[in-house]
Amino acid sequence: GKFGDLLKEGLENKGWTVAKQPLDNDSSRFNLLATRKPLDEVSPRLIFNTHLDTVPPYIPPTEDEENIYGRGSCDAKAQLACMVSAAQSLVESHPDVADQVGLLFVVGEEVDHVGMQKANDFKSLKPEYLVVGEPTELKFATIQKGALKVAIKCKGKAGHSGYPSEGESAIHKLIPVLNDILNYEWPSDDKSGATTINIGIIEGGHAQNAFAEFAQAKIFVRVTTSVAEDQKRLEKIVAGRAEIEHLSSNDPVALDGAPLDYATDQVAFNTDLSYYEGLSCLKGKYLFGAGTIKVAHSAREFVPKKELHACKDVLIALAVKLCSEKK
Repeated sequence: GKFGDLLKEGLENKGWTVAKQPLDNDSSRFNLLATRKPLDEVSPRLIFNTHLDTVPPYIPPTEDEENIYGRGSCDAKAQLACMVSAAQSLVESHPDVADQVGLLFVVGEEVDHVGMQKANDFKSLKPEYLVVGEPTELKFATIQKGALKVAIKCKGKAGHSGYPSEGESAIHKLIPVLNDILNYEWPSDDKSGATTINIGIIEGGHAQNAFAEFAQAKIFVRVTTSVAEDQKRLEKIVAGRAEIEHLSSNDPVALDGAPLDYATDQVAFNTDLSYYEGLSCLKGKYLFGAGTIKVAHSAREFVPKKELHACKDVLIALAVKLCSEKK
């Protein structure tokens, strides 16, 4: 909240019109949309978007000659800083381009994407291009893998573990199911990369000398084909041995690659892209940023200073190129 208010004030002091959009159930959490002209007059053609939230715990920022360190340094405060700096530079060097640029900063990306879902309420916002900022090592992503989150649940019968005939362990039932999921030959190809599985949480049981009455595992499938196909694969593997509870999902997003002479790559992480309702209407959708996702969410998170400057320059060049094209 405080950071968002400071950002809003700073942008307004530079002449930006900033809309503050609180979440429906929590007014202390809000999105920010900054434009050079009021949104009800004209929609920006190009949106720079990233997220305000950071995965806890808080790690104070430090720096040396080469890097800036701290939780959220690359995911995604670096992207936000580059976008604000690039947009303000455009005001000074290409004011006609700056008038066509909007800054959309949302909350909740790291958890449930509620910020981007709320941002869909900006009905007058109809950009032609969307640039999402995430740490991609200064490469334009060609595809964002989809996400399928499920809970695999097994039921047993409570009882003393010394008398196997009197009980049944839900954990014992769950283990072979999980092994089969891990050992399945999931899809993989050069364009989309490999479908990957992570068993992030396992829960069950209350004592070593008792059969577990219930057990579950929460699984994250990084989808390369489609959610529907991977859901069917899970059902085939589980084969009635456990319950599959669908938690959340979104399909892979094919991106537009590099409109400039820059390297490209696949990304295995999830972003807010899938939750923007106007995705299919865009002329171009891009995923790009400074730093590497491989150090995000960790005590060693950092972003190289030279990449910050390079990222800003790319965003400026990208805005000039896209906003100079005919509508």
